[in-house]
Amino acid sequence: MISTVSFHPFISHLPIALFVAALGLLYLARWKNNPVYAQAAAFNFSMGFLAAILANFTGMVSADLALRTTVEVESHQGYSFLFTVLYGFCTGYSYTRVYTRLALGIYAATLVTLCASAYSGYLLVFR
Repeated sequence: MISTVSFHPFISHLPIALFVAALGLLYLARWKNNPVYAQAAAFNFSMGFLAAILANFTGMVSADLALRTTVEVESHQGYSFLFTVLYGFCTGYSYTRVYTRLALGIYAATLVTLCASAYSGYLLVFR
């Protein structure tokens, strides 16, 4: 659970939505062979990365260890930190080597850590 005053629940949804939208735009750019979609995906990755950093900081401030065990809170923080680091790599690759095998692997790994972070956050709030 989070403390009473927190912006984390409001900010934490932005990186998720922007990441999924960026993946969709990358798919459209490849499918329609239109580089404008790839540029929009790179912009989404950039804004989502900044929002992920902000969500991490607001999450660290709002963590209330009196309401949850340290393991529960730190597991979510660990997944979120890994997600943010991988998000940064996604952002870099979206500007340089968009469709290389390594870039696609990083996109997939980031999606997996996104799911792990979202699920662990769900468990903090609803369990």
